[in-house]
Amino acid sequence: MSIENEVSYTIKNLPADISKYPKKEIEQGYFSDLPEPLRIRNEGGLLKITKKVPINPTDLSRVEETEVVIKKEEFDLLWPLRAKTITKTRIYYPLENNLFAEIDFYHGPLEGFVSVEVEFPNNELRANFQPPDWFDKDISTEIWATNSVLADMNLADVNKKLI
Repeated sequence: MSIENEVSYTIKNLPADISKYPKKEIEQGYFSDLPEPLRIRNEGGLLKITKKVPINPTDLSRVEETEVVIKKEEFDLLWPLRAKTITKTRIYYPLENNLFAEIDFYHGPLEGFVSVEVEFPNNELRANFQPPDWFDKDISTEIWATNSVLADMNLADVNKKLI
């Protein structure tokens, strides 16, 4: 088990040099909803089951996360049992202090939505974090912005939340 400590934002614009950084295709399914979703994920061939439990129900940006790597045979058995799915391309863009902006380009019904997350190794780095100019609205505590909820939405739904 580990603590996931992250902030999430919408973006104003993409960095000009984004195409030169590593990316992964991510496909994830959910067996359950908030507040404690159970997720199955194929992250560029790395197959995992993840359980997230909020430390504080009003702060979804800090969760206890238990992750288990599974075999392809297990993934193939479990994948059809998911209730909903989300797909995205994630680009890992370097920031100061050895941090990364994980820029997610959503596909399917969410095509056109892009968000960015920054995960912190400690609370001090998080408290002193100054988002780059290309970051926009902080959506870290918005329930609708969690992937398990986004999996039930489309781009029009997201745009209504951003007004």
